[in-house]
Amino acid sequence: MNRFKTALIATFILGLQLAFSQTLTVTGTVTDDTGTPLPGASILVAGTSNGTQTDFDGNYVLSNVPSNGSLAFSYIGFKTQQIQVDGRSTINLVLLEDTEALDEVVLIGYGTQKKESVTGAVSTVSSQDIVALPVVSFAEALQGRVPGIQINNSGGPGTDPIVRIRGIGSISFASSPLYVVDGYPVGGLGDFDNNDIASISVLKDASAAAIYGSRAANGVILVTTKKGRAANGVELNYRTFSGFANASNKLDLLNREQYLEFGRELLDNAGATYPSRWSELNTPIYPGATQTYAETDSDYQDAVFTTGITTQHHLSVRGGSEASRVYASFGYFKQDGIMLGTGFSRYNFRVNSDHDINDWLSVGESFTISNGERLNEAELGGRTQIQNIIRGIPYIPLRDPTLPGGLRAPDGADGTDPENPLRPAVIDRNTNSNVRIFGTAYANVKLFDGLDYRFTAGIDWNNFRNLQLQPIYFDGFAGRVENITIDQQNTSTGNYFSNQLNFVKTFGKHNIDAIAVAERQDFDIYTITGNGRRLSNDLNVLQGTQAQTVSGTEGSNVIYSFLGRLNYDFGGRYLLSASLRRDGSSKFSDGFKWKTFPGISAGWNIAEEPFMQGLENLSELKIRGSWGQVGFEGIGDFESQAGISTNTNAIINNEEVQGAFFNRLANAELEWEVTTMTNVGFDLGLYQNRVQLSAEWYKRTTDNLILNVPIPASLGFAGNTIANVGGMENWGMDFSTSYYSKPGTEFQWNVAANVGLFRNEVVALATESASIFGGQNADAGGFDITRTAVGDPIQSFYGWKVEGIFQSQAQIDQYNALDGDASTPYQSNAAPGDLIFQDLDGSGDITADDRDVIGSFIPDFSYGLNFDASYKNLYLNMYWYGNQGNDVYNATRVYTEGGLRLFNHGTQVLDAWTPTNTDTNIPRMVNGDPNQNTRTSDRFVEDASFLRLQNLKIGYRFPQDWLDRGLAGLSNFNVYLSGNNLLTFTKYQGYDPEIGARNNNLNIQGVDYGQYPRPRTILIGLELGF
Repeated sequence: MNRFKTALIATFILGLQLAFSQTLTVTGTVTDDTGTPLPGASILVAGTSNGTQTDFDGNYVLSNVPSNGSLAFSYIGFKTQQIQVDGRSTINLVLLEDTEALDEVVLIGYGTQKKESVTGAVSTVSSQDIVALPVVSFAEALQGRVPGIQINNSGGPGTDPIVRIRGIGSISFASSPLYVVDGYPVGGLGDFDNNDIASISVLKDASAAAIYGSRAANGVILVTTKKGRAANGVELNYRTFSGFANASNKLDLLNREQYLEFGRELLDNAGATYPSRWSELNTPIYPGATQTYAETDSDYQDAVFTTGITTQHHLSVRGGSEASRVYASFGYFKQDGIMLGTGFSRYNFRVNSDHDINDWLSVGESFTISNGERLNEAELGGRTQIQNIIRGIPYIPLRDPTLPGGLRAPDGADGTDPENPLRPAVIDRNTNSNVRIFGTAYANVKLFDGLDYRFTAGIDWNNFRNLQLQPIYFDGFAGRVENITIDQQNTSTGNYFSNQLNFVKTFGKHNIDAIAVAERQDFDIYTITGNGRRLSNDLNVLQGTQAQTVSGTEGSNVIYSFLGRLNYDFGGRYLLSASLRRDGSSKFSDGFKWKTFPGISAGWNIAEEPFMQGLENLSELKIRGSWGQVGFEGIGDFESQAGISTNTNAIINNEEVQGAFFNRLANAELEWEVTTMTNVGFDLGLYQNRVQLSAEWYKRTTDNLILNVPIPASLGFAGNTIANVGGMENWGMDFSTSYYSKPGTEFQWNVAANVGLFRNEVVALATESASIFGGQNADAGGFDITRTAVGDPIQSFYGWKVEGIFQSQAQIDQYNALDGDASTPYQSNAAPGDLIFQDLDGSGDITADDRDVIGSFIPDFSYGLNFDASYKNLYLNMYWYGNQGNDVYNATRVYTEGGLRLFNHGTQVLDAWTPTNTDTNIPRMVNGDPNQNTRTSDRFVEDASFLRLQNLKIGYRFPQDWLDRGLAGLSNFNVYLSGNNLLTFTKYQGYDPEIGARNNNLNIQGVDYGQYPRPRTILIGLELGF
């Protein structure tokens, strides 16, 4: 009876459940976090086999869904999410990227590898991190996202950033990494559209980069572009943004009255007379004008700085079938400079396709063409635009319609010589234009199970042109009564051919992935330059000019390479990778053309061991180590050979004759620069890799550095040759960590941080006592600013150390008597108010021997912080970047507070030393600077550490059901507001603590001559998908 009652009650309860439960038909759309639909996503009623998949537009319909049940959404590369139905008939879902799955396969050069099997130092970056940023080269967007990479951005439109991976690899040449696009090694990426990039991998250690041998001494950045994909229709996407940019900072410069006050003090201290103009300040600024000099207060910063408009459009089409897949795009990018007369624009077209001809043959190509034009910032009188802005006299009008060219600058009546910074902006023209055709094509043949042969051919053709026109003008001292035109063109062609065998096979627990490659890459360039004067008009053509000159150069080089790599793992636990590459370069002489570069790494996936399986929250625990060698052949095509000059006159038989003479001796034993790197690291993942931590230590030793070596005159030749005599070390640590919130909630967030520690030391030069100097400032006495010497970081700031300010003549006399001879001055021409420099060698007077290292542009560490959050369809992205411990030599302060001559200065000179203002660190103002207070010293070295909000982006993705009701056929509608360079926390006094190289001179870094500052940019963007 009891059993019968129990069964009756159970049946009754079950009947109630069935009576009250309902089944629904649920519809919806599944997209990624950019709003792009995910075709083929799986939707399954939890605990059953009832399920369906999304169509091409990400839409789905699923019947017989319990109203109180739950649905499991899954898609390859994305996190599976389980959602309660709660009686809803429409459920739209945004699937989030599964970082573990996304990182499962990474680019490693000539192939891919599972992340869990990677034993070298490889970092990856999502293409979503860069597509919405207003940058020309994607390398700018890597800043703060990858530990161990230093990126210095110039604010100039169209300029490529300085990129260094784990320090500086060469003294004589740039330390830029090798860029590889779709398998083709290239020189730079400024001509490529960031929207076309699919994935990025950074190879940081020698074991990972050794596969590229002689090209990889400074690391490798691998880029793959987007491909087509099989679909039921065509996917159309449009991205655009537009906004404005302004200077994020300006200097406080003297106005007219302040300038006159400063000028009187400057000249009075020198016992000099006032310029004649000062007695005529109430006269008109030019004939016929009603405004006088006394009523003029020109603001040169406001005149030159402007609001720049930035715009981008990108349209892409993607589609195909299982057999053929196509991706095509068209892009336009335009960036007006924040200084008049500067800007950049570029058009891009790309088509990528892949075709499976049959089950053993597939072919494809990647082709792009770009057309870019850059309006350059011009220098005047050997000074940057900003230096000329600082120097501009405020009572002088910027424009004068009575003069040729319509511009005005000081002349002899003003007692000084600044040029008008408007000249290059509104009169002169300096334009770079470049057409680039870049493409690769491949054929892949499956020879048999596990073995493929792949042939790749590529071309990289560039047609570059620089046009300069300087019309007639008159602006005081620097007037020009004849116009000048310069036309330089160069055409370069690179060809690439690669034959590659790929072998992938598993034997039980033994996994083998091996490649063998033979390749050839050649490069040809032809340059022609024409100059002309006295044009008949302002048309920028050489025809019709007088005093024409034409010159040209031609060069070529080729590299042959043979390489192999073996990746092996046993059961995913014990990992080994070894590579060997042999390169031959035409740049070196016989016997030194070829070099072999090995690399080896090993790892242990501890988390895969059976004894670790009980730790449920442990996703990954791996230790790894690597060693390898890579090379560099940065010399020109013929630099190992003797150089000959035909523009040299000599005295023969008491007559001056012109002939051919050696200007450089040959060095037949010149060879590759070689870098050896050791790397040790570990990777930790917890909670299905929602928490990740990685740490690495590395040491990078570079030998055989190529340097100029002087030849003793006793050998019968006065000059230099180049030889492998230098050495340098870099070492440091990389740390990265990240956290991803638990999926399935309406509020999602993640945070990632990274830190890179850097140290650098020069260990060998031509001789132990040799030094390499650079960075002179002609306005400050021509003293060197940087020195490279054994035992110091490369290009260290080198000068005198300031002890204080002389307060009286009695104090000067005390210093003069320090060596026991009061008649010998401690500092020549010193007077009360001048700087006191330290006598480091104890000689009793200040000489060049009292100079020392006073700073370094290399930071102690750099760091980045990335934060992403979303609530329903609203999202926020923010990332910060900073440097700590780096110095900048602020050479612009020579102009703002130097007191050299009677040009304008910054307002800090109003606090200069006077007998009644002694509590200051600004020395007295005296024309001509007799004590050389502006010499290279730690006075101008500043801590340039900074923390910058690189980008802040807030956006909204419209729900699919809204789009279905109002905009049929639209699969993605995303709008956002973005800001770049919004906040900077720094003590640095200049325009920007992030200093790029002046005129692309990478041998003088960290010296602020007034380089183009980085703008602050505000954008509004739109993304549409159909």
